[in-house]
Amino acid sequence: MIKRIFSLAAYFLAPVLLVAVIFSSNPGYYGSVGFVPMVLGAVAYTLLNAQLILSARPKWIESAFGLDRFYRFHSLMAVIAIILAFAHKLLEGKAFPESFQTKLGDMALVLFIGVSALALVFMADTLIRLFRPLRWVRSLFVRLKVGKYNVQRILHNASVAAVVLVFVHVILTYSAHDPLVKAFYILYFGGAMGFYLYHKIFRKLLAGKWFTVETVVPESGSMTTLLLKPQNGAVFPYLPGQFGFLRVFQHGISSEEHPFSISSQPLEKEHLRMTIKNLGDWTSGVQKIEPGSKVLLDAPYGRFSPPLYDCREGIVLIAGGVGITPMLSILRYYAQADRRQKIMLLWGVNRQEELICQSELRAMENEMEHFMFLPVANDPGFAGKKGYITRELVERTLREQNADIQKQHYFFCGPAPMWASIRKNLKTMGIRERMIHAERFSL
Repeated sequence: MIKRIFSLAAYFLAPVLLVAVIFSSNPGYYGSVGFVPMVLGAVAYTLLNAQLILSARPKWIESAFGLDRFYRFHSLMAVIAIILAFAHKLLEGKAFPESFQTKLGDMALVLFIGVSALALVFMADTLIRLFRPLRWVRSLFVRLKVGKYNVQRILHNASVAAVVLVFVHVILTYSAHDPLVKAFYILYFGGAMGFYLYHKIFRKLLAGKWFTVETVVPESGSMTTLLLKPQNGAVFPYLPGQFGFLRVFQHGISSEEHPFSISSQPLEKEHLRMTIKNLGDWTSGVQKIEPGSKVLLDAPYGRFSPPLYDCREGIVLIAGGVGITPMLSILRYYAQADRRQKIMLLWGVNRQEELICQSELRAMENEMEHFMFLPVANDPGFAGKKGYITRELVERTLREQNADIQKQHYFFCGPAPMWASIRKNLKTMGIRERMIHAERFSL
C-alpha cells in the first residue's frame, strides 16, 4: 500500500511541481492570459515523459499494481497527455506565430497520435470487439504485414522520437530562458530517457536471467513446454502464477521479447518451465526451439498469485484455454507447500485435446485434501462436462463443495471474451472487487 501511495503521489505531483516552477519564473505573464496554456503544456510534457518511465516496467512500481493494471493506466495516461498537448497547441497557437519550435511540437503531437492509434488497433482487444470498424482496420494492417508483434513494438517505440521532439520544443520556448525552468525540463527528460535506456539496454545486460533450453516437451498439438535450466545454478525467486518476458537466441527464430506465464512452481530450484500455445507468428515456431538454445528472461512480473492474499477460506481457479499455465504453477506450488489448502479448478476449452496435464491434475485430486478439478469442453466428443463455464456452473460447483461463495478468492486467466463474461458473472454473484484477480492476454 505504501508503494502504491508513494508512486501515485510522485506521478501526479510531478506536473504540479513543474507548473509551480514555470509560474514563479514570470508570475506577471502566467498570472493572466498565459496561465491555462502553460498548465496544459507543462502537464502534457510531464505525462509524455512519464510514458517512457512506465514503458520501462520499473519493478518496484509494477509489483505494487500488477503489470495488467499498470499497462492499462499507461494507455489511459497516453491518451490524456495527447488531449492536453492538443489543447495546449490550440490555445498557444492563437498567441504565437508559427515557427520552427511550434513545428517541432506539431510533429511530436502527430507522431504520438499515430503511435497511440496503432496501439489501439493492435493491442486493445476489448475495444476491437466493441467497434467493428477497428476490426476492419486491424485486418487491413495484418494483410499489409504490419500486424506482426515485433513491427507493432517498433511502431510503439517510435513514441521515444516524439518525446525527443517535445524536449527540443520546450527547450526552445521562452520559459526555458529561466535557468531553473530549463533545469527542470532537462531533469524530467533525462530521468525518463534514463529509465527507458536502462530497460532497453542495461537491464537486459545486467539484470537479465540467462537460461539454457534443456528439453522441449510437446504437451498437445498446439501447446509446448520449455524446460529451462538456469546458467547461474539456481532459479530466481518468484511467486506461483507470475510471468516473465522471454527471448530466445537461436538461428531462424526471432529474438523478440514475448510475455509468458511460468508453469513450474517456485520450490523447484533446478528448472523453470514455460508452457506456450501456438497463437500467432512467433509462437508457431516454439516447437522448433532446440535443446541447448540460450534464452533470456526478464522476470518475475504480476500479482496473480494466491500467496499475496489471505486465501484461507478457499481459492477458485477459472482458466480458459492456455490460461491454465499460471494455474499449473499455483497448483504445483500448493501440492508441495500446503496440501490442505482449499482449491477448485474450473478449466474451459474448445477441444478436449487442449486439456493437457490431466493425469497430473487427477493425481493432485488424490494427494490434496481439498482440491477439486472440473474440465469443461465445448466438444461433442468430450466424455466430461460439455459447454462453457457459466455463472450457474460456478455457483453449483461451489455449493456442492460447501464453499462460502463470498469468502473465496477468484483467480481467472483466459482470452478477452471469456474474461469479460466471467468477470460480469462474478460481479452479479455479489463477489467483491478485492476478491477477484485476473490475468489478461491483452489490454
